[in-house]
Amino acid sequence: MEVLAVVLITIGVIAVRVISFFYPDWKAIKGEHLSERKRLGFSVLGIAILLLMYLLSQFLIRI
Repeated sequence: MEVLAVVLITIGVIAVRVISFFYPDWKAIKGEHLSERKRLGFSVLGIAILLLMYLLSQFLIRI
């Protein structure tokens, strides 16, 4: 179960980088203007996914 918990945390860390940093820049390169509110929303979404993965991993370790 610990291995699965580590995999979940790793997926969460990668998701934070992709969603918070690379996705908004990719959208800007494609020509879509993102407001500060949308950029903040992507950052919050990335952090929320990481926290969810952390909670799931802690739940798996307790089992």
